[in-house]
Parts: sequence; C-alpha cells; structure tokens
Amino acid sequence: MTIAIPLFVLILALVATAAGAVGWALSSARANRSFVSASQEAMSWREQAAMAQARADRLVEENDGLRERSLADANVLRALSPITQQLDQVTNHVQRLETKAASQHAEVVTQLRREAQIGAELSQTTASLNAALRTASARGRWGEVQLRRIVEAAGMLEHVDVDLQVGSARFARGAKDSTLRPDAIIHLPGDGHLAIDAKTPMDSYLLAMEIPAEDLASVSERAELLDKHAKAVRSHVSALIKRNYPADFPQSPQVTVMFLPSESLLAEATQTDPTLLEYALSNGVVLASPASLLAILRAIASVWSSAALTFEANEIVELGRTLVDRIGTVVSHLDKLGKSLGKSVNYYNSAVQSLETRLLVTARSFSSLHPVAATQGETKLGPPASVAGDSAQIKEFRAPEFTQDQH
Repeated sequence: MTIAIPLFVLILALVATAAGAVGWALSSARANRSFVSASQEAMSWREQAAMAQARADRLVEENDGLRERSLADANVLRALSPITQQLDQVTNHVQRLETKAASQHAEVVTQLRREAQIGAELSQTTASLNAALRTASARGRWGEVQLRRIVEAAGMLEHVDVDLQVGSARFARGAKDSTLRPDAIIHLPGDGHLAIDAKTPMDSYLLAMEIPAEDLASVSERAELLDKHAKAVRSHVSALIKRNYPADFPQSPQVTVMFLPSESLLAEATQTDPTLLEYALSNGVVLASPASLLAILRAIASVWSSAALTFEANEIVELGRTLVDRIGTVVSHLDKLGKSLGKSVNYYNSAVQSLETRLLVTARSFSSLHPVAATQGETKLGPPASVAGDSAQIKEFRAPEFTQDQH
C-alpha cells in the first residue's frame, strides 16, 4: 500500500515532535535531578561551612584562652622564679650536706673502728694493769707516779721533793729516825715541811671491782671485800699515826697526808666506814684523793706566791732604806762641798780685793820711782794662771751612770 507523501511528512513531523517532547521531558527530568542534587550539595556545603565557621570560632576562642593561659603561666613562672632559685640553692645545699654526711659517716665508721680497737687495747691494758697491781711494789709505783703527776699539775715541783723513798731525816734537822720514809716532802714557807705517804692498800678493792655491782649473787662477797678494803685503809692510817712524821718537823703543821691515787678508793672506804675520816683527822692524818691533794698543793702554791711577794717587798723596803742612807751621805758631802766652795769664793774675793786695793797701789807707786822701766817698757801684770785639774787633784766621775752619754 502506498502512503501519501503529505501523510508521511505529517507522520514524520508527529514522530519528530513526539521525540522532541520525549527528549525535552527527559532533559527536564535530568535537569530537575541535577538541580535537586546541586541544591542538596549546596546545602551540604553550607552546613559544612557553618560547621567550619563554628569550628573556627571555637579555635579562635581556644586560641584566646591558650594565649591568656600562656600569659598567666608566664606570670606564674615569673612569680615562682625566686622560689625556683631558692629550691635550686636548697637542692645544692642538700647535695653538699649529703656529701658531707657521707664523708662524716665514713669518718664515724673509721672512728668507731678505731675506738673499738682502742677499747680492745684498753681492755687488754686494764687486764695487764689489774694483774700488775696485784703486787705491792707495782701499786706503790703507781701511787708514786700519780703523786708526781699531781705535783706537776699543781706547779709545785720547785717546792716538793719527790725523790721517793728517801729518808725524812734528809729534809728536817735533828730527825729522830732516818728510816722513816715518806713518799714526798712538801716544803712550806718559814722552813716548814709536810709529809705525803702514797702506799695505799688496794688488794681487797681490786678484787671487789672485779665483781659487777649488778651481780646479785655476789653482792655479799663484794660488800665483804669492800669492808676489808675499809679496814685496810684504817689500818694504814693507824700505821701512819705510829710513824709520826710531823715529829721530825716541829715548826710544821702536825699532819700527814695519806694519798689515795683514785677517787673511788677513798669513796668506797668512807662509804663502808663512815667514821674513817673523823678517825684519821683526829689523829693528824689527812686522807687525800687526787682532787683534794691537787687543791691542797695549789693552796700551798698560793702561799708560796704570797711569801715570794712578801720577800720581794721586804727586799724593796731594805733597798729603799739603804738608798735613803746613801743619799743622805751624798747630800752631807755636797753640803760640805758647798760650804767649802763658799769659803773658797770668799777667800778668792778677799784676795782680789786686797790685790786691787792694796798690792797694785803699792806696785804703781814703786813703778813711778824707776823711770828707766818706762823707757824699757812697762811690765804689765796679767791675770792669774788657771790651776790645772791634775795639779788640784780634782776627782773625776768614773761611775757608768755619770760617764755614759746623755741623750
């Protein structure tokens, strides 16, 4: 079947129109979808921009806060700077103290070791000394050594004879018994003497000291030994009373010093026997520990010093008297010399007056009777010649006080 051309054209136009409409519809739908997508994307960008702006605002606020905090921290640091310096100084000081403490600790450890060694040596020495003091000769020697040390400490070596175990007759006139042997003789001003005995009994005391005071089981034994010690000291006091050292020194204090070389020796004896001191003193025996003997010797040293001052004062007075007497003699000689010089001056003046008023007048009259003398030249009388010192036998000063140059 044959289609007409106009109809074909119309159909083609309709088809083209329909295709355009469909294309337009499709493009419109596509454009709508693109617009919607763009709108959504723009909205998303606006939201992101708002979020970014909010984040930026927060960052600005945080930055401002950090800046303020930084300034505050800087102010705090500036305020804490002196404290920091002080803390540094304290830290350095603590470090120095720690170093010093470590050094001192080392020194203390060394010292403790040395003390331990010394303690061990002292214990050994004490044991040896305890064993040595068991013998009477060793105890006597120890007492003599202690006595000599106290005499030296008191400065009385000049006035104390410590030639130990020397007969007392050597130190006093007319001694009754030369076998009496004090351990030392103290010389007093005015030819006085004081005997010292250092032979102290201490056997029972040493045995008692070996028993600890805390040992309750041995309390009675210790008390018994101390009682024996007190009795031994009393017995020695009685022996000194019988020896009667003061009888050799009638112009001296009538006492004898019994020296105990340890304070505890006297303390234990008097504690056990309370009447011991009274018994000794009433019989002319003075119980002296190292401290009391030192006090006695220093008191005697003071007396010697006063005596020396008195002696020097007496010498000064005697020299003054001699000087006054000799000055009086010199003054007497000077008085005689003055009187003699006065007479000599009077004689000289009288001679000059007689020469000028009498002798020269006669001489002038005599010269006028001899004209020849005028032609030959008149002889003039000159002044009298001076008398030489040797001819006059004038004594010169020869004492060094008068011959030294005076400045």
